[in-house]
Amino acid sequence: MRRYRRLTKEEIYEALNKVRDAFLAAKDGNEVHEIINSILTTEEKLKIGRRVLVAEYLKVDSLTMRDICNMLKVGRSTLQFVSRRIALHPKGFELIKIRSKRVENEYQKKKLREVGGSQLVFKRKEYTEFKRKDVKR
Repeated sequence: MRRYRRLTKEEIYEALNKVRDAFLAAKDGNEVHEIINSILTTEEKLKIGRRVLVAEYLKVDSLTMRDICNMLKVGRSTLQFVSRRIALHPKGFELIKIRSKRVENEYQKKKLREVGGSQLVFKRKEYTEFKRKDVKR
């Protein structure tokens, strides 16, 4: 945040509100995808995604910090950062988990459909080209 210390509190809130409003206005995953691609670099997207993965692994009791570092190839400082963020904002990470599960469930229901006549006992499954980003909000 050092590079932003010249900004006023109002300017910081305005910038954060713009990002939040853009995501809230998205009607589906395609629009979220477009927003993310337009405002984030690949590195920023990976950083955010890996933080979510780290948070998920930190919730698993059987894994040590060393195990997580080795599996995800992240440093201890990243683990400590995410751990502190979870402690400060546990509901945010819980919402990410709940929403991810909801999207995955809907995707699994709609990605395939059974095809075949009424006489066919074992219907074949056909891919519907439904993607995770097609899930409605």
